[in-house]
Amino acid sequence: MSIHMRDIGEAVLGLFHLHHAEEPQLNEDQRLLIQAYRSGQVQEAAWQEHLELDPELARYWLSYTRH
Repeated sequence: MSIHMRDIGEAVLGLFHLHHAEEPQLNEDQRLLIQAYRSGQVQEAAWQEHLELDPELARYWLSYTRH
């Protein structure tokens, strides 16, 4: 039995599509907040507060950090 790269690629692509469909959609403010946090403009305590107050942002962040 041999495994072809094409088969592996299709399997990985299928997993990506399944995961992508489950990710919450972010609005522009949420995307800007993530960019600010990543660039160090938002302190950790403030970031944690945002995650507590915004369940959709928290769900996205958890799905993102699991990769």
